[in-house]
Amino acid sequence: MDQLDDEILVMFIEDSREHLGNIETALMDMERHGADIDEELVNTVFRAAHSIKGGAGFLNLANIRELAHRLENLLHMIRGRELTPDTRIINQLLTGFDRLLALVERGPQSDAEDIGELLAALSGVAEEHFTTEQRAQAAAKAVIALPGGAGAFTADELSLRQAVSGGKNLYLVEYDLIHDVQARGKTPLDVITTMESSGLIVDCRMELSAVGDLDAPPVNRIPFYVLYASIVEPDIVGYLFALDVSRIHPVDLDALLPPAAAAPDAPALTQPREFGPWLLTDAQQAAEVRLAPGQLPEAAAAREALLAALATGRDTLLVWPQAPACDLALLQVLIAAVRGFAARGQALAHGDAPPPALAEAVRRAGLGPKDLADAGLPGELFAASFQ
Repeated sequence: MDQLDDEILVMFIEDSREHLGNIETALMDMERHGADIDEELVNTVFRAAHSIKGGAGFLNLANIRELAHRLENLLHMIRGRELTPDTRIINQLLTGFDRLLALVERGPQSDAEDIGELLAALSGVAEEHFTTEQRAQAAAKAVIALPGGAGAFTADELSLRQAVSGGKNLYLVEYDLIHDVQARGKTPLDVITTMESSGLIVDCRMELSAVGDLDAPPVNRIPFYVLYASIVEPDIVGYLFALDVSRIHPVDLDALLPPAAAAPDAPALTQPREFGPWLLTDAQQAAEVRLAPGQLPEAAAAREALLAALATGRDTLLVWPQAPACDLALLQVLIAAVRGFAARGQALAHGDAPPPALAEAVRRAGLGPKDLADAGLPGELFAASFQ
């Protein structure tokens, strides 16, 4: 690195430390609020991850950028109320931000670390709560480039759709580090900060290959490309950043991405299906999984019935009258079902309170309302059992 690069790296590390200074407190406050999302609090944490991602993108610090991106995705889902910041989620975020700070402190050496397991864990948490459409979007990749291929970025459709939510436009912006940045007494981090004040930086990078070699004519420029989302119109973007409008390239996502495939029709429930003591039937607007009166609610059979209900693509009503005995295996199935239905974007409602036998098993195990809520169960489901 030359002196300017060293100065930018030092600035990046100092800024990142500042962003991360109060993250632990903010995350604990998010957990305390739970489903009652404090949007400003979540936005503060989101902006920290996002700013670090932008700086790391410019400095080509791949591990830092990717980890910040995964954290940002979870925070976006919390902000959109697709994810409740329970203890499990907050612990994952705490682990992620702790590692992010450690990587920042290592600077360029951070890319030598193996963070694959952590990235997979963070992605796994998000994917548990994806709808079918979101899963398809996360797998679809788009290449965004100028005519001729310069300034190419590759991003998944889900991240791009999230970036333009709220009516934002997507732009590929061309900067020249020599004339647009250095000659104006600025640094790339100054540019990033300015752009983030009126929008969202999806990605950014330098194109050092454009410099060429000594045999080529001098180009006297170093391109710096920014993939940028904002509600601001192109001519105003150029004015804000003192760039000619010809260097602000709107991106038409709908033209760039293939149309979403139509979802297959849900299998019809033409006949009731029995799974041991459980019966899966068509209840007009939803599927219904009902336990036969007086029968033991076998956990394995309950799992099969709920999987079959999930496969119909419908919301499902779980009805379980009084049962003579229950164990924690049924609770495990119930928790897994809640997560599975949420991940598919389907609702799992409960027609009755859990059998007293199950509530008793829960209490004997030392579990309380908070434990159940952290596992994803509706807070009111066992409420009467703990009064």
